[in-house]
Amino acid sequence: MNCPRCGSPISTPPEREWNFQKYRVSRFRCDNGDKFNLYAGATKTFTIPRPSNFKGFCENCKTQNPDHAVYCKNCGTKLGS
Repeated sequence: MNCPRCGSPISTPPEREWNFQKYRVSRFRCDNGDKFNLYAGATKTFTIPRPSNFKGFCENCKTQNPDHAVYCKNCGTKLGS
C-alpha cells in the first residue's frame, strides 16, 4: 500500500482501527508524516484523503509543491520529468 498524498510505501501497521457504518477503518501514517484513513468494506475500499494526481509532487525529494510549480521548491528538480 502507498500513501495517497505522496505515493511513498507504507511499511508500518495502522496507528488505530475502528468500525464506521459498514467499513473497517485503519489510520496510517507515512514516513513523510502524512496521515490517511483506509476504509475497507464488503464492496468498496477507498482512502481519505483521496489519492492525488501527484501534480507538483517531487519524485526526487518527496516534497509537495504548488500545482503550478515547474521546479521543486526544496531541491530544484524539474517536476513531471
